[in-house]
Amino acid sequence: CLPHGVAPGQRSKGDNMLTNFLDHKLGKKYNTFDLLVLFLIIAMTIMLRLWFIDLQFPDYTICLKPWVEQFRSYGGFAGLKYNIGNYTPAYMHLLMLISYFDVEPLYVIKGVGICLDYVLAIVAAKLIAPEDSKYKQVLLFSAVLLLPTVISNSGVWGQCDNIYTIFILTALYIAMKEKTLTLHFGGKKVKEAAASFVIRTDTLVLFCIGCAFSFKLQTVFILPVLAVIFLWNNYRLRTLLWIPGVYCITLIPSLIAGRPLKELLLLYVSQAGTHAELQLKYPNIYSFWQFDALADRFGQFCIVFCAASLVLFVYYFYHKKMELTREFLCCFTAFSVLYITFFLPHMHDRYAYIAEIVMLFYLFRPRKLWRPVVAQLLALATYGETLFWFSYDGMEQPAALVRLFLLLVLGIDLLQQTKGVQMKQDLL
Repeated sequence: CLPHGVAPGQRSKGDNMLTNFLDHKLGKKYNTFDLLVLFLIIAMTIMLRLWFIDLQFPDYTICLKPWVEQFRSYGGFAGLKYNIGNYTPAYMHLLMLISYFDVEPLYVIKGVGICLDYVLAIVAAKLIAPEDSKYKQVLLFSAVLLLPTVISNSGVWGQCDNIYTIFILTALYIAMKEKTLTLHFGGKKVKEAAASFVIRTDTLVLFCIGCAFSFKLQTVFILPVLAVIFLWNNYRLRTLLWIPGVYCITLIPSLIAGRPLKELLLLYVSQAGTHAELQLKYPNIYSFWQFDALADRFGQFCIVFCAASLVLFVYYFYHKKMELTREFLCCFTAFSVLYITFFLPHMHDRYAYIAEIVMLFYLFRPRKLWRPVVAQLLALATYGETLFWFSYDGMEQPAALVRLFLLLVLGIDLLQQTKGVQMKQDLL
């Protein structure tokens, strides 16, 4: 039954208003069914997260909650003067703001994380799914929100890995654009614009990387990808200053509160010695190392080996210069993160988070869909002991072997792309 005055095949006035808004904001032609699917997915994924909203885990009870309570005891902003917590200043500023809410910190922390999941899904859809396919973008958006690791990270665990991942994926998306972007203000069309602002993409890319680094040191896992982007696109050398520059900007509130500058600048250095274990519930090469006496020396050897091999990877891709496609960026990002976390010591169970998301570019290649599925199963196996109370004992070495196999397969995919082999013709 159609509304009065609406002919078959026409949209109603309200429908037109909503779709026109989405057309303007997202640049896509969404029909009523697309909007219905998006609405249902958003509603149901919120419900999934709310089921776990009251669960508390050691990261919250031992760290996050006491830190928020310390900020409250100092009156909020004044607490930035003191050495509360060992997270980055940017995240500690967020906890300081949360301390002003007269509610259980758990709900605000998880609420922020859940909201950012939807920002992450939008950015991931823009990066990974083809821009000319609205239904693939809807599918990708939905897939990110339904990933077990994404739900577990923010909605169950109360962690914040989606923050730095949003900035990294935004940087990768911008890197595919032309050298300059023109922003128009004051009108929908260029001729109507009251003002235009031209900004170079290298500035935006490095700014986003600086924001990611300000929240998580794990941003360094994509340095090989950043190096290839930098060399292929001929970015200006001075734009690298955005990385330490943005980090220094995030220190300003703590500096105003009175915290020593040296203490803030050396925060990542102090974090490096927090854990003595070679690996923390993350299956990698150290799952096979049983000799405690030589553990430190073996870890140092692996760090140098990893760094040297990554230099060679960057050198190889520099001489294989080709179009910077979303397939290459996603595959190289996944490979880089898994490769580094496989060889570096002191890796945590959450450190492959960004790889598990960008591997969704296999979603539209059915023969290769097993790659992100295996990545999710590996993650859930390591999450399980913390979140789901089942033992990880005896699974460590088999999981490490599976991760190594997955890493080799991604390496093959990456090399085939540089040789111009179509993804549908891949061996595995």
